Amino acid sequence: MILSYSYMDRDPRVLRQIAFFESKQFEVYLSSLSYTGNHQFIPLLKVKKGLAQKFLKAILFLFRINRFRLSNFLKNSNVESLNNKVDLVVANDIETWPIAIRLKSKNKNIKVVFDAHEYYPRHFEDVLMWRILHQSFYLYLCNKFIHKADVFMTVCKGIGEEYKKNFNTEYLLVYNAPDFEPELWPNEIDANHIKLIHHGNANPSRKIESMINLMKYLDKRFHLYLMLMPTDKGYLAELKKIASKFDNVTFLDPVPTQEIPRFINKFDMGVFLLDPVNFNYEHALPNKFFEFMQARLGIAIGPSKEMKYILEEQQLGVVSEDFGEASLAKKINSLQIDDLIEFKWNAHKCAQEYSNEGNKRVYEGIIENFKAFRK
Repeated sequence: MILSYSYMDRDPRVLRQIAFFESKQFEVYLSSLSYTGNHQFIPLLKVKKGLAQKFLKAILFLFRINRFRLSNFLKNSNVESLNNKVDLVVANDIETWPIAIRLKSKNKNIKVVFDAHEYYPRHFEDVLMWRILHQSFYLYLCNKFIHKADVFMTVCKGIGEEYKKNFNTEYLLVYNAPDFEPELWPNEIDANHIKLIHHGNANPSRKIESMINLMKYLDKRFHLYLMLMPTDKGYLAELKKIASKFDNVTFLDPVPTQEIPRFINKFDMGVFLLDPVNFNYEHALPNKFFEFMQARLGIAIGPSKEMKYILEEQQLGVVSEDFGEASLAKKINSLQIDDLIEFKWNAHKCAQEYSNEGNKRVYEGIIENFKAFRK
């Protein structure tokens, strides 16, 4: 049983979990906010109730009545409908952890894996309303449930160490890395039209306008392509309005998650400038970083800790001195074609190491260690 508090069809990490367990001939059950595939699926939440339920929910959020908020959440989940004969529950996102433990309480033989995609107690700490409505609840869930999982995993070392420090839990590391693409190679570069690419969600907190404004400082040989999911249509429209002032910015229609590395292989350098406004952004190590690598691109980033470590170790690109647009532009402008070629070939050399192949070995180890799964 794979649980997630997300739209599974748009969640690359969860899609990779589904593909792995399917490849091992598991019978896979799914429960999330939505799913349109072929596996057996039960909506995570019941149909929304009327105004009374919404009012109760608002009171629980506002006054941080965590115990009753948890009870109300479980009551309005479909936990009673989830198959209690499963052997293993993988619970993505903190909201699903109580459901996984409820399932385990009905069947002591179930093994539970928590997958922390973020450091939840400081998830959106830069947003006042999040701190008021959610921070206390997330901290409550961590204290109550983390130690009940059989395995705890997360996305990068910095986040894992923070969980270890504050909740005394060991962790496994599973990168947000796509499948290895053995047929991809570095593409040739047009010195007069160097193609930069940024892809991801149109999310205001990521300040994508900074990557558009970056183009003010770059030489004319550089052109930025943006491939954004319309998660916030108003913000996407605002970005297009900002970009209309530039003749070196082009918007592209998004492609399915699994096709991203193959599609962006024709570009030259992936760009990601993420202002560390909260703990999770400070330690960001996102899908797109590994997709740039898998696509055999050079990479240009701000000094984000986790990305910087891998980029510099593997010599994949450039890191700006700070998170300012001019600072990153200075680094990119200094590049010669030979530099870009070297970055792309370095990405090619480590594409398999930083692919989903490593993640599969982690999952295989988990299954091997759960005696119930041994043949």
